Amino acid sequence: MKILRAEHNDLYAGACCFFSEDKAHKYFFEINGREATLRTNTNQYIAQAIEEFLFYSGFVTIIKDKDGNILHNRTIPQPYWLEIAKIQPSQFYINQQKLNSCKKWIKSPQDIFIPIAIKDDKAISLDGHTRLKAAIDFGYTSVLVYPDDYDDTIFHFVDEAVRRKISSAYDMEVINSDEYKTKWDKFCDDLFSRLNEC
Repeated sequence: MKILRAEHNDLYAGACCFFSEDKAHKYFFEINGREATLRTNTNQYIAQAIEEFLFYSGFVTIIKDKDGNILHNRTIPQPYWLEIAKIQPSQFYINQQKLNSCKKWIKSPQDIFIPIAIKDDKAISLDGHTRLKAAIDFGYTSVLVYPDDYDDTIFHFVDEAVRRKISSAYDMEVINSDEYKTKWDKFCDDLFSRLNEC
């Protein structure tokens, strides 16, 4: 069964809600620092849901069920503080609706973790651009980052961001959901289509 990330209008706490493809099963991950508690209406496809969740929330090291039993435990590189202005985005736009949802659960800078790649001594954000923009709106100047695995495809996005003069999340444009689908989703589809032709 395929596990899908919730659409922006279905989010309850950022990128923490997932559904089975048939929408029969729901998986809500309540994040507290580097731990998360899974609340779900099913015992099925738990491993798949955790795998999908960790793709978007790679900073989490422990996942428990509602009774405190550990479902998943892992070690990742130690996060460290980095100025937002020194993080190169790999994306161009921020979805306003997702940004609004994100701001509902961020309470302090310690709630924001950004996965990065390092290339030519430059930190590149692999994900978490909405969290970066929320941090800026809250007046935070630094966030916690951690090195994560990545595919070299990310550098196609980085190169285009640089070409568009986007050198930090401060330069990213906030647009509505319809514009986001038209501009960002279409760019991604077109890029992957070109890469598949090579």
